Amino acid sequence: MLVREIMTSPAYSVPEGASLEAAMRMMATVRVTSLPVVDDGGCVVGILSEADLLQEGLEPDPRAHMRLVLSPSKPLPATVAEVMTARPYTVREEDDVAELARTFARTGWKSVPVVRGQGLLGVVSRSDVIRAMARPDSEIAEEIASAFGEVGLKAWHADVCAGVVHITGTATDRERAAATSIVQSVRGVRRVSVLDSGT
Repeated sequence: MLVREIMTSPAYSVPEGASLEAAMRMMATVRVTSLPVVDDGGCVVGILSEADLLQEGLEPDPRAHMRLVLSPSKPLPATVAEVMTARPYTVREEDDVAELARTFARTGWKSVPVVRGQGLLGVVSRSDVIRAMARPDSEIAEEIASAFGEVGLKAWHADVCAGVVHITGTATDRERAAATSIVQSVRGVRRVSVLDSGT
């Protein structure tokens, strides 16, 4: 799967000069956990996440503390640029979702901006990946069968179980490579195994 096949586009974003209040209201309204931050030219310059906002904290509630809690001395930040994470990790639309999934698992990030050049194209999230992985087996099998027919691989057959595809067909190296490549490009396929028709 490629990023362009599962990303959300267009994506919500926020200008770097926007107020934190406006950004928080947008995140709450559209129910996203982060927002790409763009400059006047639409280029991605940062990302504003829930974690960035939470770092600034809330005024402590004295009922939860045994001692008097002093108010912080510094003023609260007012703009997105003051709290965003600058130079965020981004992906391109032709990047491999499998590599991105490993990045999500390793870092704990919930979403990343998708860029074309430096411009914002969309956003891809862990939820997007999970939705693709949860695609029904029947839909995957139907798409594979259609793709095989379109390229003249009608002798090949796919069985799909929990996103794992077992394909059988003629044993020529060329057809095996073509069939495998087609199956690996189908949204929702998690793994592919190839069995020769006589196996």
